[in-house]
Amino acid sequence: MSTDTSNPCFECGQCCQKLRVSFYHGEIASEQENDSTIKVPPELTVQLTPHLACMRGTETGKQGCVALSHDAEQGYRCTIYDQRPSPCRAFNIFEEDGSLNPLCDKLRKAAGLSSVPTE
Repeated sequence: MSTDTSNPCFECGQCCQKLRVSFYHGEIASEQENDSTIKVPPELTVQLTPHLACMRGTETGKQGCVALSHDAEQGYRCTIYDQRPSPCRAFNIFEEDGSLNPLCDKLRKAAGLSSVPTE
């Protein structure tokens, strides 16, 4: 388990392991682009439809995202955190009202982890 306890995500990573991360293909970086927009590396994605892609490994919800790494010292970390797609940016432990995200809590419990305390 992670020695850093400041972020409960570091001990969990279940959202990255159990959920399909699908998003608009426009979030994928291309060689033709010369702007400074940070986008998802194409080699980490799978095209699902002409306009929809997902993070490689999450196509079926049975494997983890290829961008997720884990080690005993650091715990779970996204290797492309600054380039992660919109569903990853939108998924939070807490809802806007400060309550626990029910899907996050369900995933944690299924993995044998306790709920994150609310303040």
